[in-house]
Amino acid sequence: MKTISTPTQGKAGLPVRVSWLLAVVFAVAGVAGIIWRFIGGHSAADYGSYVPWGLWIAAYVALIGASAGAFAYAAFIFTQRRKDHYPMAVMATLVAFGAFAAGMLNVWLDLGHPMRAWKLVFQTSFGSVMGLMAWLYVAYGLILLVGLYRMRKGTIPSLLERYSWVAFLFAVLFAGAEGSLFGVVGAQPLWESGLTPILFLAESGLFGLGLVAAAAWIFGILDSARARTIGTGMLIMGAAVLVMEWAEFSTGLMAGVPGKTEGLLAIIAGPYWWVFWILHFGLGLVVPAVLLIYKRGDAMATGLAGALVGAMAIASKLNLILPAIAQEEIASLSEAFSGPGLGTTYFPTAMEWLVWMGTLGLAGLVVLTGHRYLAPHFAKTLQETK
Repeated sequence: MKTISTPTQGKAGLPVRVSWLLAVVFAVAGVAGIIWRFIGGHSAADYGSYVPWGLWIAAYVALIGASAGAFAYAAFIFTQRRKDHYPMAVMATLVAFGAFAAGMLNVWLDLGHPMRAWKLVFQTSFGSVMGLMAWLYVAYGLILLVGLYRMRKGTIPSLLERYSWVAFLFAVLFAGAEGSLFGVVGAQPLWESGLTPILFLAESGLFGLGLVAAAAWIFGILDSARARTIGTGMLIMGAAVLVMEWAEFSTGLMAGVPGKTEGLLAIIAGPYWWVFWILHFGLGLVVPAVLLIYKRGDAMATGLAGALVGAMAIASKLNLILPAIAQEEIASLSEAFSGPGLGTTYFPTAMEWLVWMGTLGLAGLVVLTGHRYLAPHFAKTLQETK
């Protein structure tokens, strides 16, 4: 039995106390939004018949992807038996579970009949990507719960070390399959592409690493060595995302396929161009890269870069979803009929913002509560079980 010391923060520092405050405030705001959602139905939202998806679906896709990326990072550490990074792996598993819970709550509230969600599992078609994903969600959630349960005594069982490569492959499959939900939609030229699942993989890795880096800094376990390692991973995944986006935009614009060209132009030069250029490209990719390169190994800079990457994930997915479905499938369709929900413009309402904030608060409370429960064990020792 080998003992491995781990750094600990001791008493909750300012970042932890601030995180608790924000999580509680966001959760309370979310309760108000959820009550509003169930009393008023979907009428209080700005999406409708022509633009059926909005903020919640973008948040769902971003959070599920980040969860898969964080879990893949944890599984990789266990597979390599990097015991000095085991605290990061435990933190990554907590982040993965919190992001997964928040993501699923977003999509559940977006359903027309949330109480019938169980039919996606028990009355589904395995010839449908959505049907397969419903079962993958169940399997993935169980894997996260079992993993956290096995860590509850501050030990890393040999089971996790020996078979984490299976979990790593599952996380990759999970993230790629999430991208396939969009990549197989032939009716949407902006989504239909063999590159879409691969881009989802790269973004999942980037978003997941970002959230783990931010959480690790908040809880005081992000030392210089770990900051360099996770920072390098974020730079690699960020570069991969940039290359794939360049490939997608350059080929799509040069090919001149109307549906795809219009969608791409709407992203970079439409009414919400700032979502792409300022939020996604600037704050989500460029600023974090500058921090990671010029402050290499600095825990605070790495945590801040990770927070920016994680926060801007929503911008990336809004750029994926809204420009595609906001394009008129029939010319002048929005002018032919008028009424609630019959427009091609969209901006989240107060109810949608409140619900989204609530799901983020839930994710924060899951991570904070989980850390409080697990930290006393891991602050003493990490035991290697042979």
